[in-house]
Amino acid sequence: MTIGRIYLIRHGQTAGNGNHYVGWDDLPLNETGVQQANRIAVQFESIHISEIYCSSLMRAVATARPLSESKGLELMCYDNLKEINYGEYQGRLKSELNLKLRKDYRYEPLPGGESLYDVYKRIGQFKNGIAESFIRNKPIAVIAHFWSIRMLLGILQGLSFDSIFIQGGYKPANGSIYEVQYHVDKYGKMECLTQGYLDPLA
Repeated sequence: MTIGRIYLIRHGQTAGNGNHYVGWDDLPLNETGVQQANRIAVQFESIHISEIYCSSLMRAVATARPLSESKGLELMCYDNLKEINYGEYQGRLKSELNLKLRKDYRYEPLPGGESLYDVYKRIGQFKNGIAESFIRNKPIAVIAHFWSIRMLLGILQGLSFDSIFIQGGYKPANGSIYEVQYHVDKYGKMECLTQGYLDPLA
């Protein structure tokens, strides 16, 4: 049985992480984020990957660039991999506004923005768009955001949208790498075999 691998990587830290609802605000990496991006490239020195996909937002591209340069691979950017759009709440301090996305905005869009279900749908479109890579069991790296890679993991696991929140457990930190080993059978059905953080300290 041929085993494929996909690495789900959350972008490096920005000045807004942890304090603001960043969403589609296009913030650069801070000094810690740059260090995390370089560390990711080092961690993959002995790991083979054949394709690198990333969100089109600056912080994801900057995180992915050292890896793509070290591997000599094209960096393929997708809008569908962007973080949730917080709309009118983008940039607001979390200390001033306590959003409960899973309760209040699971299906209902944020004012001027998206719902979590909107993110789930576009991540599903991304996954379907690279289906050939999965069928061929290619080793893939995806650099994106908290909600977008959480949704992608759930889709890879074959979970329904609501089941993603029931299962929980995956809360990717900035600069973390989560490896999923999978197999796609001759009928095109994906099976996740093993999964876990590549670096337990991330």
